[in-house]
Amino acid sequence: MTMNEPYTLDVKRRGFGDALLYFAAALCLLLLAVTIINSVFSLCLVDGSSMLPTLRDGQYVTLYNSFTPECGDIVVFDCEEGTLIKRVVATEGQTVELRYAGDNVLELYVDGERTEEDYLGEPMTDAYVRHSGVFLRPDEIVTVPEGCLFVLGDNRNDSTDSRFASVGFVPIGSVRGKVAAIVPPGNITEFFVRLFMGGL
Repeated sequence: MTMNEPYTLDVKRRGFGDALLYFAAALCLLLLAVTIINSVFSLCLVDGSSMLPTLRDGQYVTLYNSFTPECGDIVVFDCEEGTLIKRVVATEGQTVELRYAGDNVLELYVDGERTEEDYLGEPMTDAYVRHSGVFLRPDEIVTVPEGCLFVLGDNRNDSTDSRFASVGFVPIGSVRGKVAAIVPPGNITEFFVRLFMGGL
């Protein structure tokens, strides 16, 4: 054995140790990044057709957990019906009315102004009033209480939302988050989003 062999072996050991150290540091940074991401964003699976055509059943969306709700936001919240995903159409202090526009078709008015809703797949009808537990009937006006929201599904003719007493006015405190992005289905993006945000 020459004098250089122990030295060479020591260098190899140190090189392996350095590699382990770098790997551990990278892993810690990755876990820190995941923790930060999960504190700001979360993942939600769309269940049902009430948000068609905007969101489809079985689709994943990312939620921004810290926000001030505004009209037009799509939010996830807890209520008597379970965990739902709907669109905010009015916030505290605003009035909501569903006015007839002819042939059993209803239009949304907020603070007396007709709301343009180009995201609807089809016009809203008054068929929902035949169901039990109706909270807001056509041509009635309600005012959203402080700290609450009024929400509707984009698929108005197949949605349990604030028109029904089981949902009614949604307390802001029950909102889990608002939709920040739709996860593209069936590709590597969906896999990694689900992996890092607890959706697998």
